[in-house]
Amino acid sequence: MSTSTSPKACGCVQIGINGDKPVAGSITNALNANVLADSLGVSPLYRRETSARWQSAALVYKTSRSHSPVPPGDSTPQFVFPPPVPDVRASLRQISQETINTPLSLEDIANVNRRKHLELGGKTDASGALELEAIAAVHELACSVESISVSEILPRTCDLIFVNLKTVEGHPYTLELTLKGWRIASTHTDCMNGDYKQVDLHTRYFSNARELLHFISPGHILHFNDILSERLKQLETKEEAVHTLTAC
Repeated sequence: MSTSTSPKACGCVQIGINGDKPVAGSITNALNANVLADSLGVSPLYRRETSARWQSAALVYKTSRSHSPVPPGDSTPQFVFPPPVPDVRASLRQISQETINTPLSLEDIANVNRRKHLELGGKTDASGALELEAIAAVHELACSVESISVSEILPRTCDLIFVNLKTVEGHPYTLELTLKGWRIASTHTDCMNGDYKQVDLHTRYFSNARELLHFISPGHILHFNDILSERLKQLETKEEAVHTLTAC
């Protein structure tokens, strides 16, 4: 689901380059090798710990909701990992208990993480809270953007996550998520380098991903309403078809 830009579009990412010629499928092969290593339990410890955090976060988010806003067929492969570590899951459950609303919402999780930033004072938090917020953003904003996914190319740690987003207006962004909040890292996909001519754009922090989306995509609300209207029409059509079959 993640997308990547060419080296010309963003000089900060040149994965799969051999000399001046791109190596076809090198990124995909590397990702498949990582997934295989995870499934066999032979991947490095840091990868297994990362996998556990993501799996635990995905489980907490999924079980907290009556249903996912994203259909099962649209689920992204980056959330499929080995069984979660119990202590990570317990930490995330504590986060869910701190929030007010049920099911968990993007804003609830973001509020908890912003408080964590103030309490920890920049210290590392390996509870999986950041992964939980990233998953919530991908799921809850999916119907308000053209595409959104966690970057498979850029660094991904318990303190730093990058999310690729393309607005309904067709503008690509790389968003940086830390406990401090969300910021626009780049106006390219899979890129950490911002435009030095737009310092204000790249140094502004947003409390949650939805607030950032309001800033960069004025048309996302109308897009969401159009999708909602279309799905309601489809549901109405199905109900009419069932009623007709029942009457016969």
